[in-house]
Formats: sequence, C-alpha cells, structure tokens
Amino acid sequence: MSSSMERGKKGVESVIEKFGNMPVRDISPESIEHGREAIDSFLKKYGEMPVSDLDAVDYVSSTWENRPKANMVKWLMTKASVSVDTLAAYLGCSRQYLNNKLTRDSFSFDDLVIAAYACGFTFTLTSNDEEDANRCAYRVDLVDYFKACDDEVLVRISEIEKESHEARRAEYESKKAELERMKREFGFED
Repeated sequence: MSSSMERGKKGVESVIEKFGNMPVRDISPESIEHGREAIDSFLKKYGEMPVSDLDAVDYVSSTWENRPKANMVKWLMTKASVSVDTLAAYLGCSRQYLNNKLTRDSFSFDDLVIAAYACGFTFTLTSNDEEDANRCAYRVDLVDYFKACDDEVLVRISEIEKESHEARRAEYESKKAELERMKREFGFED
C-alpha cells in the first residue's frame, strides 16, 4: 500500500477509534473545529486533486510541497508512464540535469510545454469567466510555439519521435517473425 494511502487509512482508523459511532451532538465543539481545520488545510494544500493522484507524484512529501512546477512535471510523467531518461531526451538535457531541475523547481514555460507534449498532454489556457458565453481558451500548440522561438527544439523532438517509431517498427517486425515461426512450428494457418 502506498505511503499516503497508509497515512490516510491510519488517520481514518484513528478518528473511528476516537469517535466510533458517537453521534455528532456528543462530539465537543473543539474536536469539530479541529476536524474542520484539518479538512480546510488538506483542501488548501491539495485543492480539487483526486486522492488517487496523491501518491503518483508524492504530493504528501514535504520535500515537494514548495515545488509546484516539479510537482506538475512528476504528475505528467506518472500519468503517462514517461521515464526520466525519455523526458530528459525531449528536454535536450541529461538525466542528472533533469533531476536537478526537479529538485530546484527550475522549469521554464518552454520546459513545461515540452514536458506536457512528451507525456501526451497539451497546455490550454482557459479564462476564469463563469459565464459559458464569455469563456474562452487558448491551446498552446508545440509546433506553432517553437516555430516562433526555437526551431532546434522541433528538430530534436522530431528525431526522438522518429527513433521511437523505428524502434516500435523493429519490435513489430520481430514479433511478427516470431508469430510466423510459431505458426509453422505448431501447424497453424490464418
């Protein structure tokens, strides 16, 4: 079981042990206020984030609480199962340099756009207007964005994706050949 789930389970067990099936009217106002403060603190820290996502980027750890960009990158990597090595290649840096960026929370907007793309996401800026008629959004397209400021990024990403495609193609051909061999060996036909 993951660390935040374990802590959550222990917290629930502690509350049940302390208050059990006690009616709310029998719980002291101080205990109720303390519970409210704990919930408010939790919501302030984690917002609307689903509880299932807490362990994905280790949000519970105090090590990462003051690193919002690093948290975002770790969340993206976890959601897409992208390795540090893969993301480092997309960013054009070494694994160690990416780990330093994570530790220092030193991601630029360009880095975040690339990290999102590498993980299969796209940045979209959405207005806060509550009326649907006035709400608008702007999608940050990787190609358009870097055409305007840094073509080298597009070349690097294109090469990475070409190599990845070639590797998948080679794996496909290998598995196809293995399947054909097995069909002959066991006498199966299509």
